[in-house]
Amino acid sequence: MLSSLLGMVRGSPPARLVPPSPLLNLGCGGRRHPDWTNADLTPAGPDVLAVDLRRPLPFPDDAFDAVYSSHVLEHLTPFEARGFLHEIRRVLRTGGVVRIVVPDLEGIVRGYLHALDEAAVDADEDAHWRHRWMTVELIDQMVRTQSGGAMGRWWSCDPVPCLDLIEERLGAEAVTAIASCRGQADRTPLDPAEILLAPPVDDREALAFAARGERHKWMYDRVSLADALLAAGFAEPRRQQATTSRIARFAEYALDADAGGRVHKPDSLFMEAVRPAAAAS
Repeated sequence: MLSSLLGMVRGSPPARLVPPSPLLNLGCGGRRHPDWTNADLTPAGPDVLAVDLRRPLPFPDDAFDAVYSSHVLEHLTPFEARGFLHEIRRVLRTGGVVRIVVPDLEGIVRGYLHALDEAAVDADEDAHWRHRWMTVELIDQMVRTQSGGAMGRWWSCDPVPCLDLIEERLGAEAVTAIASCRGQADRTPLDPAEILLAPPVDDREALAFAARGERHKWMYDRVSLADALLAAGFAEPRRQQATTSRIARFAEYALDADAGGRVHKPDSLFMEAVRPAAAAS
């Protein structure tokens, strides 16, 4: 997912691939299902097509009944995202569903404002840690110059400040990352006072990091994501839950939530739209 896109670039159309399934998962990372055509810039397994998502998609027009893309769009500029969404529309059949999942800017901002109001009137240390975390969640992924950024440094503390809030907001992804930090045999736990004090990196390292596509280039809320889908020629944009969809049997694929309904990335905005008939677009 984070490795999925560095930006759309112009180029001649690639050779068209015959997809193994009429369901397409773009930028699948490690979360995929065998009933889908799974594609990523850096394949996580032999069942994933190596597709450079910076270029036009290597699939025929009208090839898919549904396209799913999770936590990819925020790694593109709005200009790059427009090209990406147009390509998704091209490969969808009339009436096909696109499902886009991104970090929910509205949820992050509301969480930040709530934490700010609490910290402003409460001298309790936990309230101030919650405010610091929400500030990091809002800003860090747009400004970081090193892999993991301030979030990674935060998770390297022992104990991890306001761990319950982090797990509530970020779900299984944060739990796994924090456990991985704790499992490093040679690690020295970071002093929480040092979370925001990462030393600067040289220009070459910063450029190499930026080229890997980890940093966010834009953020979306329920209005701006719907507007982006409409501008790309889709119709009927609707917000969904992690387990609800206009894609048949979607919950069974466990792409946004596990079999028990636990959401993989609770901080997400889930939205779907349909490709209209040509005359209506």
